[in-house]
Amino acid sequence: MTWLDQAIGWVAPVAGARRLAARRQMDMHGRAYEAARRDHRTASWQAGGTDANAEAGANEEIVRNRSRDLVRNNGWALQIVDTFADHVVGTGIVGAPTGLKGRNAKKVSGDWRSWGEVCDHDGDHDLNGLLWSATKGMAESGAAIVRFRRLQFDAKVTTAPLSLQVMEPDFLDPLKNGTTRSGGLIDRGIEYDAGGRKVAYWLLPHHPGNVAQFRARTLVSDRVPADEIVYLYNKLRPGQDRGMPLLAPAVMTLRDLRGYLDAELVRKRIASCMAGFITDKGDGDPVTLSDPKTGEALKRKFGKLVDKFEPGMMTRLFPGEDVTMATPPSAPGIAEAAQFYLREAAAAAGVMYEHATGDFSGVNYSSWRAGHHGFRRRMERIQWLVVVHKLCRVIAQRYREASLAAGLLPVASFGWRWTPPGFISVDPYKDAQADLANLRMGKVTLSQLVEERGYDYLEFLAQYAEDLANAEAALGPGVMFDGDPRKLVNPPKPESGDAKKADAAANDSADAADAA
Repeated sequence: MTWLDQAIGWVAPVAGARRLAARRQMDMHGRAYEAARRDHRTASWQAGGTDANAEAGANEEIVRNRSRDLVRNNGWALQIVDTFADHVVGTGIVGAPTGLKGRNAKKVSGDWRSWGEVCDHDGDHDLNGLLWSATKGMAESGAAIVRFRRLQFDAKVTTAPLSLQVMEPDFLDPLKNGTTRSGGLIDRGIEYDAGGRKVAYWLLPHHPGNVAQFRARTLVSDRVPADEIVYLYNKLRPGQDRGMPLLAPAVMTLRDLRGYLDAELVRKRIASCMAGFITDKGDGDPVTLSDPKTGEALKRKFGKLVDKFEPGMMTRLFPGEDVTMATPPSAPGIAEAAQFYLREAAAAAGVMYEHATGDFSGVNYSSWRAGHHGFRRRMERIQWLVVVHKLCRVIAQRYREASLAAGLLPVASFGWRWTPPGFISVDPYKDAQADLANLRMGKVTLSQLVEERGYDYLEFLAQYAEDLANAEAALGPGVMFDGDPRKLVNPPKPESGDAKKADAAANDSADAADAA
């Protein structure tokens, strides 16, 4: 409190108290979050308070189209999206029934594999290809729609009467809005009940970007119940019902990088056009020369002001003239600037810089393994919390329902085990030693190690047993290769005769001591 505050408080106590309270408020404001300050640095910062669906709904189509354009025309964007899908799904996420034994296990596993080969509604992929396509669509477009198509069947059916159709999120009708009779809400193609749960999706009959189909048909959406749809997206905020592309935070970064490199290319092209300027060191009067044959005076007349340089050209200048070559300014640090942009784009998309660019010049074995842990943890989160939970488990549930309806399952109660692909080893020998140690300590099972490599465990065992039987039939009984798991890694060495005698003497001495 200053002397002026004290004087005002003595003359007018009420005004003095107000002055003191205002000073305390200003002091508290000065100690508040700097991110909440309103000054010249944040004057142009407009941060809205809308929810996740309002943010995505207002920008979803624009960001989605720009992300697709980058994937089509930008090699780094394509590499980022493909890297994401390859590490999440790769060659497939292996699903296998659990809780079954004997013939039932073989029957259910065989039917599941047979259905997985023909489950694509379009007939282009197997189940693993559909999972990869849906994951890539989620990364590129923000979401992917997987629709379950129930098929008619008769007594001759041998596979589950169900097919899967992967669709882009453009099929959602963005103009379908309003309320329902039951008190629900329809928001840009997604229908909610009175409690806010999703109960249906309004899908267009064809892609709105297909001009030929648009002319032949009408864009009238159909209501599809939510249990026949999987809307696959990465939920980043509570209450978020729509996904945004993986490249959304990196769109402007990648575009600015492309513009920067295009500008450098233009500068290089200009620099390659060598230019020279002829200057006259005299007083500006025409230069007088004499004809070497006749000795008569000659005058040079100035012609066109611009001449050309040609390869191998040799020319003479008039006396008093000089040529000055233009030197374009250099622009060092292009590689460093491009690397900075690409690191920011890779971080925004959630992948490693080395994955996005293929540039491994700045890492060694130790730094790569240490830096790869965070990326692996992120990919495992997407595998389990998004793809397995939202898509794979629902597919297995719909498959069981369709198989039971067709009478193809011997039992109705069993579980499912899902094993995402393992990450490629940098040092296979060390990782194999670690797998062996974990297996012997009981931290993992052999089925988990096998299925991490994309194989069904029961099929693997059947194939291995067949291989061993074929080897014994061809080479004789009891044959074992060095990689045969029945062979001990460190077999005990046979004891020598002296060692046996020493052990027997020690045992006799011990028996005598016990008897005494």
